[in-house]
Amino acid sequence: MKAIWSGHITFGLISIPVGLYSAIEASEHVSFRLLHRKDMAPIQYKKFCSKEDIEVPNDEIVKGYEVSKKKFAIVEKEELDEVQESVGEGDRTIDVLQFVEFSSLNPLSFEKPYYLAPQKGGEKAYAVLRDALVDANRVGITRFYLRTRPLLAALIPGKRALALEVLRPFEELRDPADLPIPAPEKKSAEVKMARLLIDQMAEEEWDPTQHPNEYRRALEKLLSSKRKFELKEGKGKGKESDNVVDLMDALRRSVGKAGGGRAKPKKAASRRGAA
Repeated sequence: MKAIWSGHITFGLISIPVGLYSAIEASEHVSFRLLHRKDMAPIQYKKFCSKEDIEVPNDEIVKGYEVSKKKFAIVEKEELDEVQESVGEGDRTIDVLQFVEFSSLNPLSFEKPYYLAPQKGGEKAYAVLRDALVDANRVGITRFYLRTRPLLAALIPGKRALALEVLRPFEELRDPADLPIPAPEKKSAEVKMARLLIDQMAEEEWDPTQHPNEYRRALEKLLSSKRKFELKEGKGKGKESDNVVDLMDALRRSVGKAGGGRAKPKKAASRRGAA
């Protein structure tokens, strides 16, 4: 695999050089292209004005944002450039903001997965961070820039690799409060029986290989019998012992810094106000 981004994981005084790799195998995704049955040429889309029914060149197309139903505001490229300038382009760092329990994350927020692999000189620190997260059963909440956009992501430890899962902004998730969902009930006989069934069907861990893509298998069987044709389109290096000493020293100083800067517990009223 080829890294699509390279930079550093930073937390405390620790900086780990890493590469970012896509965790999705695009070739495994089932997709089709639209072809003209007459000559098997690919279908292309053109941009038309719905009012004048004419093709519109790119220099006559502007972006509109729907501020309310059927009401739009035009946004010029120069204005978008100013917005980008205001948020900045960031540096090539994955900044760890905090560490949280994995169970506190909402899986509905998971948007796109990546792998992180250490680059030269970062192997030891990478392994230490991965193993420490596994031992603590925690994940890191991070912020980094990808293609000039600031993204929030979860740094998730695996048995071998660290993963970086881009998180959707919480504003994009719909509130289920409006759904016709029954309120929680006391543990009835039915709930106890359901719990017993859940326990009987429980496994130690999830094995995705037990559940292959049945649709893809059926599709491959179909395609294997089809006639094939060619598509025609138009017109710094040091000893490991030194790295360990440097890493341990940085960890000690980071722990001291984090402990010294920890805020004192606030009163209950203040917590409610902050919330």
